[in-house]
Amino acid sequence: MFLKADFFPFKANSPYENMAIDEFLISRCLQTGVPQLRFYSWNPPGISLGKYQDAEKDINIDACLDDKVPVVRRLTGGGAIFHINELTYSLVCREEDINCKGEPVKKTFEKLNSFIILMYKKFGLNPSYGVYARPEENHGQRAGFCFSGTEEYDIIIDGKKIGGNAQARVKGLIFQHGSLPLAGSEEHEKYFKCPVKGNNYTCLNALLKRQIAPAEAAANMAAAFMETFNCELNPADFTMEEKKEILKLLTGKYALLKWNMEGKL
Repeated sequence: MFLKADFFPFKANSPYENMAIDEFLISRCLQTGVPQLRFYSWNPPGISLGKYQDAEKDINIDACLDDKVPVVRRLTGGGAIFHINELTYSLVCREEDINCKGEPVKKTFEKLNSFIILMYKKFGLNPSYGVYARPEENHGQRAGFCFSGTEEYDIIIDGKKIGGNAQARVKGLIFQHGSLPLAGSEEHEKYFKCPVKGNNYTCLNALLKRQIAPAEAAANMAAAFMETFNCELNPADFTMEEKKEILKLLTGKYALLKWNMEGKL
């Protein structure tokens, strides 16, 4: 397991910045060999599309333009998410860091999501993986809206999905990021053409029946990460040269209409 990880504490960024930073963390891990962990939120709120998702089919682009809601495409697969009132994390590590070299992707989700399971337990909740909480369900069916479908290792609490997680693989590295919704938002449904099953998912505020600040969720998540992987989190920041590389990814990819709408450059 991890001995240490570089930790980028909670910060709000634009959707385009967030996706550029996430991709840069892969390069940083390749260069240093040290796992990378980052917590963040979205300012302004925006929609992220899965890498292979059909934007025209699943997203109401006109409604997004009218309300100035940014739409950005992730480097991971899966369905779209409206990022608002949430804590988001990203994590990069080597396969050997979690002893999963050669194992199926599903098993890596089970291992990496275990710290999120512990985080919810620290809030006094009773989380479970979808494969155990909903054994009768046909897991893995495509859902244009991420929270409308479930994968085997999505997290279920009180019968409902909470958040979502997605992965990409690069040169023996696992990149994973995920959404932890703090509050609900009914009005976001107008931005989607695909089905949004509101009775299928939940948020932390609804489960705990109180308002959870991102800082409280982030503190529990960091503690759960260190406990789960028995590792030290070393606070980190980007150098000026690294910020320039992130800016190149932002302007050369994630801020471009062609990438965000078509998934190619």
